[in-house]
Amino acid sequence: MGGKCADLNALYVGLARSVGLPARHVYGLRIAKSDLGYKSLGLATDIATKGQHCRAEVYLREHGWVPVDPADVRKVALEEPPGNHPLSDEIVSRARDRLFGSWEMNWMAYNYAHDVDLPGSAGKPLVYFMYPQAESSEGRIDPFDPDNFKYEITVREVT
Repeated sequence: MGGKCADLNALYVGLARSVGLPARHVYGLRIAKSDLGYKSLGLATDIATKGQHCRAEVYLREHGWVPVDPADVRKVALEEPPGNHPLSDEIVSRARDRLFGSWEMNWMAYNYAHDVDLPGSAGKPLVYFMYPQAESSEGRIDPFDPDNFKYEITVREVT
């Protein structure tokens, strides 16, 4: 199995909903390094251009909206140096324990939206809104095509 964070967390949201638990996607951006020490889950510099990330929440009657991030657990397994950790590895277990019930706070949420109609757009609604969007007279520009759509997002801490 593979996919981007929105794909992996959509599987979690769908499974939760299938057993009657309200669940939703939360779209946002990584804005800082990982204070938990994960190189794969934070920024190394102030450049956040590739920091977009989707997380999920599940509603539990006793606790309200509870954060979960199965995609980041998978990211730790695949990408945390030296990479390709088995799911039984201690580093993956620590990530799973931490990321099911809380989020590392190096990330900023900005929407829950799906089927987004962009104002003034001639294009179809976006399935979700997580990446910068642009259109020319020829139509929408693919935000995943770095040769034809260039942008930079930078972040800085304000104290």
